[in-house]
Amino acid sequence: MKRQFSLTSAHLRRQRRLMESFPSPLSRCFLRRRQEYQEFCFPASLSFSSSTIRNSDSSSPICDVVQGPSLLRTPVARPHPSLLYLPGLRSMPFWTSEEGSDGKSKRIAYNDPTVRYVVDYLERNIDVIRDEYLQVAPTLPSDYDESTGGHSKDTLHSGRWDWHSYMNKGSIQGHFCSHFPKTSELIQKGFREPSEENGGLKNEKMVADEDLYPHLLFEGTPFGFCFFSTLSGQSKIQAHTAPMNLRLRLHVPLIVPSSSAVSSSSSSGERPSCGIRVGPFVREWKEGSVMVLDDAYNHEVWNETDEPRVILLVDIWHPDIPAVEKKAIVDLFQKAQQDGLWKR
Repeated sequence: MKRQFSLTSAHLRRQRRLMESFPSPLSRCFLRRRQEYQEFCFPASLSFSSSTIRNSDSSSPICDVVQGPSLLRTPVARPHPSLLYLPGLRSMPFWTSEEGSDGKSKRIAYNDPTVRYVVDYLERNIDVIRDEYLQVAPTLPSDYDESTGGHSKDTLHSGRWDWHSYMNKGSIQGHFCSHFPKTSELIQKGFREPSEENGGLKNEKMVADEDLYPHLLFEGTPFGFCFFSTLSGQSKIQAHTAPMNLRLRLHVPLIVPSSSAVSSSSSSGERPSCGIRVGPFVREWKEGSVMVLDDAYNHEVWNETDEPRVILLVDIWHPDIPAVEKKAIVDLFQKAQQDGLWKR
């Protein structure tokens, strides 16, 4: 029997208490975004009377809009965050295309400059990150906490899944910085202090916003993570969705099992023996090629080989969220922490 993930009454109570604690700037942000969304879906030029609706053929576009639920039966994938949804953000399962055999550079969704920057920055430095992981990680225990909550073993994953965390629940981990100084410095310079001097992104929007919130790293919320993710052979991460749609998730593939590493017990069929599904799309990792995805979509990961798969996972702010809204969101979670709604 497949495990089902759904909102419980506890989730709903937590969501309601969280919404009640919204600071006024974030409340205004939600109201503005909701109004923009409504105007986009129902422009003022679109008007019709109730009699028009009653007399319309059931197959007409008007009825499709009014009946509403018919839209939910379409096979298009949608983000389904379980706690917090910020309207109006651009959305698609993968923000990077698969690289073809012709060697052409990958395409970036919407040609977004922030996503292009983080992809290029990490791919330039991937050898340094991989070498440090291979040298240090085997000597350290995993810091993955599978004792409680949705991350408990047999709830979210089966098999073995090891973490070595630079950022856990929005907080930088000092022990990681001590053991992995080169990787820590690369993340610090590229994601927390982006500038032209260190190869970072610098554009008019960031210059205007940097006094408010300069970070690209999804820091200051309980849903921000950055860690070496080692998924051992014969292991799986169950299908699930992120709690919110405020972030994009980067996968930096350091070690990917070869096709010859498939176990004789593999049941992969037509899908790859080691891969990820986001929405309806299935991808494989390629060493040295950064993958960007929106984990607010239903997604799952599996490794049916006999070798480990290792990535550096990095959460960044969704590029559509301006600095003033980032600050309001961080303030929201700081207040939630003070009120005892979450703990670091």
